[in-house]
This record gives sequence, structure tokens and C-alpha cells, in this order.
Amino acid sequence: MAADLPGIVRLRDRREALTLRTILTAARGLFAERGYARTPIRLIARQAGVSPQTIYAHYGSKAGVLGGLVDLLDDEAGIPDLVAEAQRTEDAAELLGLLARVARQVRERCGDIVTMLSSGAAVDPDIAATQAEGARRNRLGVEMVIGRVRNSGRAVVPRAADIAVALMSADVHTSLVTEAGWSHDDYEAWLKDTLVVSLLR
Repeated sequence: MAADLPGIVRLRDRREALTLRTILTAARGLFAERGYARTPIRLIARQAGVSPQTIYAHYGSKAGVLGGLVDLLDDEAGIPDLVAEAQRTEDAAELLGLLARVARQVRERCGDIVTMLSSGAAVDPDIAATQAEGARRNRLGVEMVIGRVRNSGRAVVPRAADIAVALMSADVHTSLVTEAGWSHDDYEAWLKDTLVVSLLR
């Protein structure tokens, strides 16, 4: 279940889901268009059709809204569903295939969020903190899957999680999909095969 990964918030399971999603969607667009630093709460509120007080009540600050984009990324990329799917199988190749699907869906559905966090982390501490939280969740998910592979009786190489995180990185995706012109299907298939070959003894 999603509870196995601390920090993941299933927005659709929350009563305020529609309001939260509207706020985060507005912030996502404005941060991409204007930049995080030049987007005030009042503008996010106006775009979302809510009061600034509503945003402060849910998120506390603009940094809190930015942090909420990681929740939005998790939800839109289908991470909770993939976590639940991982709990239903012990097949090592299938489990590693789920990691490949996570990497694909994050980049395919939420590449704008990944790019914004990556480009802004060096210059803004709020963005750096949010990027670190996204990396923490990704690492937790990878370690959970590697643990399930081990529990299935398959031996894995030392530092398997480190290798998986590196192979799943945004830079690898950019190199293959953006620069080399691979389709997302090709990328996912390659990543699954590479994870299996690289991680399983």
C-alpha cells in the first residue's frame, strides 16, 4: 500500500482533493511561466480561484505550495498505484520493470516539474529542499523494490539501489528521449532490460 512509502500523499483520497489539485495546477503553470521567485501567493490564488487564506491554510507558505508539487507529481505519475502493484508480485524482472515504468511516467507526465526543480535547485533553497524531498521519495521506492527482489530469493549485486537510482536519473532520460529521439516505450523497455541485467546476479 502507499503507506509503505512515508510521505506519499494520495491527493484523490483527501476530502480537499479538488481544491488542492486546483491550487497545485495553478502554481505549476505559474512557476513554469514566471519562475518561483516571481510568483506571489496572491497570483496563485487568483489563478486557482481561491483566496490567499485558503492557500495559507493548506500549505502555510509559498514553499509549502512548492513542496505540494511533489505530491502532485506522485499522484499524476501513478506512483501509489505502482507501489500497490509491487506488493502483489514477487517476480524480480516484473518488479524491476515497475521501476522502469515509474521513471518513464514521472518524466512523461511531469517532466515540467522535474525540469523546474532541477534548474532552480542551485539558486533557490526552497526549490533545492523540494528537489531533495523528491529524491528521497524516489530512493525509498527503489529501496523498497530492491528489498522485495531480495525477499523473493533472487540475489542482487552490491549497491543495487545506487545503480538503479543512477540508471533512472533525469539525465539518462534526457540523453535517450530528448537528445537521441527515443520513444518513451523504447526508453522504458531499455531501462527494464538494463535494470535486470545490471542488478540481478
